[in-house]
Order: sequence, then structure tokens, then C-alpha cells
Amino acid sequence: MKKLFAILLIAALLLSLLAGCGNTPASSGEPTAPAAANSAPQPDPEPEPEPEPPYDPAVLTGLPKGEDYPEGQRITAVMVNNIAGSASQNARPQNGLSNADILIEIKVEGGITRFCALYTDYHNLPEICPVRSARDQFFQLILPFQPLYVHIGESVVQTQYKIDYTYESLDVNLDAVGFQRDYSKGNVAIEHMAYVDGPGIQSAIDKLGSDTQRTYGSTFFDFVNYNEPNRVLTGDDAMGIKIEHSESYLTYFDWDAASGKYLMSQYSSALGGIHSSIDANNGEQLGFENVLVLFTDFEVYPGHEAKNLQKVNYAFGGVGFYFNGGKAEPVRWMKGTPLEPLRIVDAGGNEETVKINPGKTYITVVDLDMAEKFEYNRIGTAQPNITGN
Repeated sequence: MKKLFAILLIAALLLSLLAGCGNTPASSGEPTAPAAANSAPQPDPEPEPEPEPPYDPAVLTGLPKGEDYPEGQRITAVMVNNIAGSASQNARPQNGLSNADILIEIKVEGGITRFCALYTDYHNLPEICPVRSARDQFFQLILPFQPLYVHIGESVVQTQYKIDYTYESLDVNLDAVGFQRDYSKGNVAIEHMAYVDGPGIQSAIDKLGSDTQRTYGSTFFDFVNYNEPNRVLTGDDAMGIKIEHSESYLTYFDWDAASGKYLMSQYSSALGGIHSSIDANNGEQLGFENVLVLFTDFEVYPGHEAKNLQKVNYAFGGVGFYFNGGKAEPVRWMKGTPLEPLRIVDAGGNEETVKINPGKTYITVVDLDMAEKFEYNRIGTAQPNITGN
């Protein structure tokens, strides 16, 4: 198990229910006095309280659906580059990630991580850049929700997954229909300039004949009802989080009580040091109410050793941590087959679903080999040398 369980302090939570018995007052045996003939009129009964509106959460965030919620429309997933190896091999700062409702980060090859950004409505999306190739470790996570999957090219493994799961009608491969490049990115390699926006996605959908309609019967997580208070997590304080995906790809979060979010930063080999993760569209630092760090076994796909193409063993499941409100909570997670949704369950072995508070979520799946380097601090100090990219 690659030493993971030797470093994670996970204890089962024991819940006790105490039942109290109330006593019914005994009758005095005295006869009840008759009502006075001229008794005062009784006040009108209080009106019944208005019933709460039905619980109708957004699929990705668990928040109330706004008037412009695209009911009956598929969610959209877009693959986004995250390379930051040198001045020319640099995708940061990316565009459009602050609009994502869920952001997934996973190692793909050679220690490099990539993002899959999930959006509720593609129609009004600003520029998302740089768009990159599809990978199966993201596809397996999003497959149960059947989103439109926007990307440029794909790995050979992902091509086979697309065939096996007959995903052609939902696969929006911009390689097949054309895309634009953002030359304002400067002196970076041309593959880090490709972008798409809402009109561009619509144009690709029209050309490919993609199926945009779907009615969702469940949300991405088991969210706390937005009509109720947020759940307070049971574990330690967690004011700072450090996630090491590989030697050169590290992601940090600092709890910001004012915004109620974990603010994201990453180490950059291209720039040297840790830098705030900024959306180039608006200068906003990426922030998330929820952070999920999930550990499991990674290996290299046989025959793809030269590229170090990573295989995530989702059927293996694993353990991890859920962060919200400046606190941590140990969890376990289950996935099973690609068609089964991700389940976050309690760490005590009861397989009870963990309630996730509504809001935006960052998810990362991390190799067990890197588990010993994961940490969160209880006091919370800002990471050194954090500046905008």
C-alpha cells in the first residue's frame, strides 16, 4: 500500500444516541370545570408557516439554481494545460479557470499535471486557454455525468476509452473542427496558445452534431442541503495545504476566512518559487470552498514507458482528506468502474457518504508514492514568495 496508511492518522468516529424518556403527568382525578357561558373569544390560530421551496441544487455546486440555470443541458468539461517548465513551455496564467465550478488536477506524464475544468453552462464562457489533449484519468471521473468533453487531441488510451464507451456524440475534439490561438501569450510554444470560449464551443457543437441535452437526477457530490447551515468538519484546523504531485508540480492552498475559500498557488519551475494561481481574464486568484485530496495507486501504462503515461487505478479506491471552512476531515473514497460515480465516504469503514458543503470544489488525485510529502498545517502561515504570475 506504498506506506500511505502509515502516515495518515485516520480514526473511526463513534456516535452514541441517547434516548430519553419523558413522563406523562398523572391525572388529578378532579372533574373538569365547565366552560364559562360568556368566555372570551379565542384568538385566531397562527397561520401555517410557508413551506420551504423544494430542494433543487445545481449539479456541480449544490447551490440553488438561479433563474438562468440551463435546465436540461449537459455540463461541460474542458481540458486545460498546466505546464510550467521553462519560459517557452509555460501555460500559466491560464484563462477561464475562475469560472469553473469544479477543477480537477491529476498527473498525466513525466511528472506534469493537467486540469479538467467543469462548467455548468458553456454558452457565456469567456476565453479558456490553453486547451490541451484529453486523458483517461479525467474521463473516468467525469464519465458517469456524461458531460460535453472539450479538448484538442487525445492520448491513445483515451481514444480507446472513447470507443469503448461510445462517447463520440459527446466528444468535442477541437482538432476536428478548428480552434483559435491567443498570440498575446507572448514567447511561448504555439501549443500553449490554443483557446476556446462559449461561441467557439457552440460552433464546434453545431459542426459535430453533439448531443447537448441531459436531465440530471443527482449532483456530483452528496451536498449538504443549501437550506440548512453548512456542516462543520470534525478534524483539525487546516489553514494551509501542500500537495506534491511530483518533484516540480506542487499545489498550495491558504485558508482565507474573509472570502470563505481556500486560495490556490502553485510552484513554477519557469518562474522559480511559488506563485498565486491567477485567472488571466480577470486577475482573480483561484479560490474554492471545498478541497478534496484523494490518494491511490498510479502506474505507467505498459508500452508507454517512454512518455511515462500515467494510469490511475480507480478501482483500487483509497483514502484522502476533505477540507472546508479552515478545517480538515479524513475520508475514504470509492470509484469502481468508469461508469460508477466518485463516492466520498467516512474514514471509519462504515461506507456512509460524507456530506460536502455547497460551493466550488478543487479535486486532486495523487499517487500514493507522494503521500508522505503531503501536509497541512494547523496554524496556517502563508507560503513564501507568493506573487502573481
